[in-house]
Amino acid sequence: MINLSRTARRVAVAATSAAVAGTALVGATSGTAHAATVTTDYTCSLGNLYSGTFPLTVTGDLPVDAYWAGAAVPAGLLNVQAAATVPADAAGLLSAAGVTGAESRDFAFKVGSATARVPLSGAFTTDGGVTTWNGEGSNATFVTPNPTSAPVGVVLPNAFKLTTKQGDEDSAELSCAVASGTTPASVDTISFLKQTATKVTVTKKTIKVKKGKKAVVPVSVTSNAAPTLGKVTAAKGSKKLGQATLKNGKAKIKLGKLPVGTHKVTVKLVGSPALKAATTKVTIKVVK
Repeated sequence: MINLSRTARRVAVAATSAAVAGTALVGATSGTAHAATVTTDYTCSLGNLYSGTFPLTVTGDLPVDAYWAGAAVPAGLLNVQAAATVPADAAGLLSAAGVTGAESRDFAFKVGSATARVPLSGAFTTDGGVTTWNGEGSNATFVTPNPTSAPVGVVLPNAFKLTTKQGDEDSAELSCAVASGTTPASVDTISFLKQTATKVTVTKKTIKVKKGKKAVVPVSVTSNAAPTLGKVTAAKGSKKLGQATLKNGKAKIKLGKLPVGTHKVTVKLVGSPALKAATTKVTIKVVK
């Protein structure tokens, strides 16, 4: 077996890792209506030890032409597979350095003003004398951007990190950036629409509380997109009594202390460029 010094190992790993940057990505979603294949060149480097430019070819699709703006997209909706063939002259160095896999923890698509992160990881395998890296991953939770007047691209990243692995240990981290004079390609386009069907509901229309205690108003909000994000407020006339942030479409608004009597309170979903405002009423009875 080749005995490599630490620096030589890092250079060897860098060379192999840079080759992995030429991965072909395949995006698997619930539909295949808009498949496209694009290529962008990236320059990957390991400090001053190594630098090389390699093509990244991506194939992907989206199941819909449009989606709701300001909506939470759950993790695991978009699955991505990656495969790259390691050059023969680098495969031996890869083995000698004890590298078993590689991953990109920050690989992400730019979707309008939003970022959809899709971490990728996988192992190196050798079959018939050919060494390949086979990685896969799925999106982390992200929030779609504000409404758009025209479709926006689902664009490859300007930069990402690629880390080789020796078992469970990180080996070398390459910094990959779009090559000079190159613009990241878009695998698809999508429009984002303002949510219009919103409804605010309180669990109880009348809430009774003793003097000196703070009333708590449970709120549920539904809209075109689920779960709904945003803020809800409670007010009596022009006086704001409290507010809360929605989580999974629900929140509890803790009101300030109110005097003895009956108080008509308006609960409002605060509007935004992505979400239409909505209101409901609740009665707070403060007793001695």
